[in-house]
Amino acid sequence: MINGTRRRLLRAVGAVGAAGAAGILGSSAAGTGGHDTVRVPGDEATIQAGVDDASEGDLVLVEPGTYEEAVEVSTPGITVRGLDRNEVVLDGEDERDYGVRVTADGVALENMTARHYEVNAFYWTGVEGFRGSYLTASNNGDYGVYAYGARDGRFEHSYASGHPDAGFYLGRNQPYEAVVDDVVAEHNAHGYSGTSTGADLTITNSVWRYNMTGIVPNTLNGNEPPERATRIAGNEVYENGNESAPAKPLTSRTFGMGIVLWGGSDNVVEDNDVRDHENFGVVAAHNVVEPAGNVVRNNRVSGSGVADLALEAPAGDGNRFSGNEFATSLPESIEADASAGSEAVADVFADRLELAEDGEFPAGDWRDQPLPGDQPTMPDPEAAPRPVDKTTSWPAPVSQTSVADRDG
Repeated sequence: MINGTRRRLLRAVGAVGAAGAAGILGSSAAGTGGHDTVRVPGDEATIQAGVDDASEGDLVLVEPGTYEEAVEVSTPGITVRGLDRNEVVLDGEDERDYGVRVTADGVALENMTARHYEVNAFYWTGVEGFRGSYLTASNNGDYGVYAYGARDGRFEHSYASGHPDAGFYLGRNQPYEAVVDDVVAEHNAHGYSGTSTGADLTITNSVWRYNMTGIVPNTLNGNEPPERATRIAGNEVYENGNESAPAKPLTSRTFGMGIVLWGGSDNVVEDNDVRDHENFGVVAAHNVVEPAGNVVRNNRVSGSGVADLALEAPAGDGNRFSGNEFATSLPESIEADASAGSEAVADVFADRLELAEDGEFPAGDWRDQPLPGDQPTMPDPEAAPRPVDKTTSWPAPVSQTSVADRDG
């Protein structure tokens, strides 16, 4: 085992050698290597010790095993990665708060599972630059894969289930400059939630099913900027209305809905397949502020109990519905003139609010949700770390959504 002091000394010696080599080889050597790998438990016994030993640019590589710990990451620019997504398991034992909590810029969490935490599985807060790739978050007491007050990052090739708030969450910052791509969320209250966020934020190429609600960009507090400018495109959103999913009073209020623009403005919802919801397929509704300037176009929406497309009255200006395939809408002329909205939509939300306030909504316990099967693991877990930002991705030879198709 090489301890941290020894590793840092070797790095310094290596840096001198690399500088000499660069003088001989010129710029062709730039950008190759430049990181140390801290192995857990080979070099350090725990993930926390490995993280504490790492320096900016390093890779903390975790062997298969169950790790009963809560990890705090305060070193910028490191990558924490499991060797096998399904066999590297962080277990909170229903008593620890967080699986991994990140407070440093440019940190990637990759290829591991976190479950049974009282609060969140994977959590970035107040950072610039984040990435969650090949993550599985299941049966945690609040959120699964979660970034708060952050910007410039992405969630990809990941899975979240069994959360009473949201499987995936991006909140409380504008512009967010973020991407959610190739993820699956099921058995949560909300598959995706994004509060007072948006502006250069895209949710795409993902599956949202068997939650209480599928995708919910929202505004909850009049002291914060309204949610705005989220693009929701190319997703499958179906059968959200799961009475056995865990929920809180707030998250229960959008039960049985696919895509909900809940107090949002200037969002684009396009080219999604949305089907089989008890209440609404795609709906723009008042919450703190009136929905305004939203564009809902070229979606395929069917099987909704109340209406496939809906706009709540009162609504703000500039909401436009066009080119959608649908059978029912509120108001009925939603693609001709939706500006006024429909009071019948408001009635549905009022009924849901009453149930929430009375505590009479059906819900399961997050501890008892079904655990997922094996998920696609990272193809080359020994690979060098990549930059951490919204545009840099890992390839997915087997996509997360293809596994959902297999299991669905």
